[in-house]
Amino acid sequence: MPGLMEWIQDMNWPIATEVAELLLTFPNEIVPLVKDVLDTNDDVWKYWCLECLVKRFPVEFQMQLKDDLVRLVENPTTGEKLEELDQIARETLLFL
Repeated sequence: MPGLMEWIQDMNWPIATEVAELLLTFPNEIVPLVKDVLDTNDDVWKYWCLECLVKRFPVEFQMQLKDDLVRLVENPTTGEKLEELDQIARETLLFL
């Protein structure tokens, strides 16, 4: 699974969309990997994780990421703000 996660670092890669769809079928296994990505400095990868995975997770799996989403809203880094991660996190939290 971690190797598949790397394919969504850039959704412009030809197979990235298909990999994201596959990953969505395993939300229980993917949540810890998304948490790992959110702990990195790769703000573009964080963006794609939020946009392509987290926003589409069932609510029960989004709830497992609530603390990470709140941190992105309340205390985003400069890079996270530039990638609008705070806005995506805020939108996601509205439905929790």
